[in-house]
Amino acid sequence: MNGRTCGFTLLEVLVAISIFAVIGLGANQMLRSVIDTQSRVRVVNETVDDISRALTVIHRDVTQVIPRGIRDEYGEPIGPLLVGQDTYVLELTRTGWNNPARHQRSEVQRVAYGIEDETLYRYFWLVLDRAEDSEPRSQVLLESIQGFSANVVDAEGETTDVWPGLDSNQVLPRGLEIIMNVKSVGEIRRVYAMPDPPQPLRGRSGGERDQESVQDQDSQVGVPVGYPLDARGRP
Repeated sequence: MNGRTCGFTLLEVLVAISIFAVIGLGANQMLRSVIDTQSRVRVVNETVDDISRALTVIHRDVTQVIPRGIRDEYGEPIGPLLVGQDTYVLELTRTGWNNPARHQRSEVQRVAYGIEDETLYRYFWLVLDRAEDSEPRSQVLLESIQGFSANVVDAEGETTDVWPGLDSNQVLPRGLEIIMNVKSVGEIRRVYAMPDPPQPLRGRSGGERDQESVQDQDSQVGVPVGYPLDARGRP
C-alpha cells in the first residue's frame, strides 16, 4: 500500500521565507538604530566632557586673576587683563600655577585664549616679563568651536567687549563674561566676579589712624601687634 508523503507546498514555503525576511529586516533595522543611538550618545557625552574640562580650566584661570601687569617683548607695559585685543580674545595674569616638580619659577602665570581653525587654544608663557625670544606654548582646549568672546563689566555696571578702555583707570573690572558657541550644543555663557582690588587705608578725623591700620603697618615694619604705642602712634 502506497503511503502519502506529507510536506509543504511551494506557496507555503514562499510565505514562510517572506515572513522570516521581514522579521530579519526589522531586527536588523532595530539593531542599527540601537547602535546609531549609542554612537550619538557617546559623541554627546564626549562633547559634554570636553566642554566641562574647558570650562574648568577657564574658571581656574579667571577666578585666580591678579592685578599684576607685565612687559611685552618690546618692553612695553601690558595690563593684568586684556579683552578684545588684536592677538588674543582674552589675556590675563593668574596665580596658583602648580609646581609639583619644584622648578625655579614663579607661581604667577600669564595665559591667553584664542581661536584658530574652529579650535579653542589656551596659550601660556614660562615667564611674565617677556624677552624678544619669548614664545607662548599652546594647548588644545576645545574643538568644534564656532565662536569665543569675552565681555567685561566695569565699576559703573557698563558692559563692553574691550578692556582696558581708553578712559578707564581701573586695574580689573567688576566682572567677566565668557561666551562660547559649540557645534551641536549651541551657545554657552559663564559670568565670573573679579577679585576686589586692595582698599587704601582710611584715616580718622584729626589725622589719627585707626588702631587696626596702625597694627597692620606696625606688623609690616617689625613691631609686634599689640605693642604699646604713645600718643603719636610710636612704639
